[in-house]
Amino acid sequence: MPASARARELFVAVVAGLVLTAVMTAPTITRPGSVARMDSNDGKYSIWNVAWVAHAILDSPDTVFDANIFYPHEDTLAYSEANLVAGVLAVPVYAATRNPVAAHNVVVYLVLVFAFVATWWLVRRLTGSAGAGLVAGTGFAFAPYVSAHTAHIQLLMVFVVPVVLLALHRHVERPGPWRGAVLGASLAVAGLACAYYGIMTGLAVGLGALWFAPGQPRPLRYWTGMVVAVVVAAAVVAPALAPYVSLRRDTGFKSELNLDEARAYSADVPAYLRGHGGVFVRVLPAALRARLDEAIGSNGEVLFPGIVVTGLAIVGLGRLRRRDAPAPTPTLDASAAPVAGPGATAVPWPPGTTAVARRPAGAPSRVTGFYVVLAVVAAWASFGPSAGLYSLLGHVVPFMSFLRAPARFGVIVLFAIAVLAGWGVARLGRGRRRAALACGLTALVALELWVAWPLREVPPVPPAWRVLADLPRGGVLVLQFPYRQNDFHAHAGYMFWSMWSWQPLLNGYSDFIPDDFREMAVPINGFPDAESFRLLRDHGARYVIVDWRTYNEEATPIMRARFPAWQEYLRPIVATGDVWLWEIVGWPAG
Repeated sequence: MPASARARELFVAVVAGLVLTAVMTAPTITRPGSVARMDSNDGKYSIWNVAWVAHAILDSPDTVFDANIFYPHEDTLAYSEANLVAGVLAVPVYAATRNPVAAHNVVVYLVLVFAFVATWWLVRRLTGSAGAGLVAGTGFAFAPYVSAHTAHIQLLMVFVVPVVLLALHRHVERPGPWRGAVLGASLAVAGLACAYYGIMTGLAVGLGALWFAPGQPRPLRYWTGMVVAVVVAAAVVAPALAPYVSLRRDTGFKSELNLDEARAYSADVPAYLRGHGGVFVRVLPAALRARLDEAIGSNGEVLFPGIVVTGLAIVGLGRLRRRDAPAPTPTLDASAAPVAGPGATAVPWPPGTTAVARRPAGAPSRVTGFYVVLAVVAAWASFGPSAGLYSLLGHVVPFMSFLRAPARFGVIVLFAIAVLAGWGVARLGRGRRRAALACGLTALVALELWVAWPLREVPPVPPAWRVLADLPRGGVLVLQFPYRQNDFHAHAGYMFWSMWSWQPLLNGYSDFIPDDFREMAVPINGFPDAESFRLLRDHGARYVIVDWRTYNEEATPIMRARFPAWQEYLRPIVATGDVWLWEIVGWPAG
C-alpha cells in the first residue's frame, strides 16, 4: 500500500479516536476543569496522584516520591501506585493551568485515545483491514471494564496493552537487538503506567516469546532481542522501583502473596458476564433485567466484552480452521519482504536475497492461536488462588505479591477478544462492503458500550486551603481525623483539597499505612488538648485545619468549646465558613 494511503488510514483512525473518546467519556474533555469523581475517594486520590507527579516534575523533580502525605515520612508516593506515566502526561496541562482536575481529565482522555489508536494499529497490521481495527479499538478502549474504573487512573492506562503487543509482533516478524530494545521500552512504559499492566504484559510477552520461537529462521537474533528487551525494561524501571524495594525490605509490606485478599478480588464466571447496563441491556424488560442481575450479581469486576464484540470474536475464531495455501517453491528475490505477514516465515538465503514461504498446508493461524491461548491463560490467572495459576506465578514472578486483585488479568482477556473480533470483521467482507460494514459495526459497538460517566461538579475550593499556599511551609493536620481502618479512605478528600497549596499533610491515604499514623488516629481527635499538642509537635505540625462539615450536630459544639482554653497557642488565620485554619504559635509546657 502506498505511504499516502497508509497515512490517510492513520489520520481517519486518529480522528475517529478523538471523536469517539470525547463522546464515550463525556463530559471528561468537554468540561475538563470542573468535573471529577467527587463521589469517590478513589477518584479524588487519582486526581491528587496525577497532579502531585506533575507538580513535582515541574517544581522539584528530585522529590517526586516525597509526596505531601503522612508527613514527616519520606518516599510516601511509594505507599501505593506511583502513576508516573499519567503524571508525565499531565505536565503540559498542569503547567499551563495549575488546575489539577483539568490535568487529570486531559490525561484520561488522551490515554483512551491512545488505547483506541494503538489497538487499531495492531489489528490493522495483523488483519490488513483498517475497518477491523476501528471495531477492535472501540471494543477494547471503551470496554465495560474501562467505564467501571473511572475512579482509578492506573487502570485506565489500558493503552499499554496494545503498545506492548505491537512491539512484540514487530520483533517476532523481524527480530534483532533494536526491536528488542523497543519491546523493552514498551514494557517499561507499561510498568511505570500501571504495575498490574506491567507484570501482565510482561507475562504476555513471555508467552509470546515461547509461542513464536518455533520456526524462527534466525533464533540467535530472536532470543538476543528478547534478552535485550528484558535488560532495557529492567534498567528503565529500576529507579522507580527502588522505593518499593526499600519499603518492602524495611516493613515487609507486600513481601509475599496475601491469598485471602487475592481470593476476595478474584474473578469468577459471572464476572465475565457482568456488564454495566449498556444500551442493549437497558432495552430489555425490567423483569428480565432483574433476573439477569440476580444471576450474575452486581458486585465484583466487570469483564463482559459486549454482545457485538463477543459475536465478532466467535466469527474471528474461524481463522483457526482456515487451511493455509501450500508452500510455494522458493525463489531468489532480493526485493521480497522478509516476512509476508502473520502466516508467513522468512526462508534464509545467501546475503542480499530473501524468499518467503508459507507454512505447510493444514496449519492453523499461529497468530490467531496465540490470542486464543493468551485469553485462556489470562482468564485462568484471573480466577485467583483457587484456580492455581495465580499462586504459581506468585512464587515465580518478582513483585507478583503487589497484585492483590487477580481479576484484573481480565483486561488481557478483553484485549485478546477485541483482536479476535477484528479478525471477525476482516472475514465478513471485502473492499467497500467491508468498509461500510466496519463503520456500521463500530457505531453499533459504541452504542452498546456507551454509559454515562459518573462525574460531578467540583465545589469551590475553601478559602483556608488557598490561603495555605501563601504561608511558610509546615506540616498540616486536618480534622476531623478519620480513625477507623474502614474510614481511612476519607483522608483522600483532604488530599484532594491540598492540591491548591501542596503543604505537607499529617493526613494521608494509601495501600500502606504507617504505624505511627494508626497510633495517633484516635488521640489526635482530642485536639486541642495536651496529648494532641504533643503529637503535633512530634510530627512537625505548624497548621491545623478544622473542616466543620465533618462533624455532626452533637460533636460541633463540643469541639468549639475546647478552643478558648488553648487560644494562646493558636493564631486564627481563617475563622469563617465551613473550613477554619489556625497556625500553632506555641507549645504547652511539658
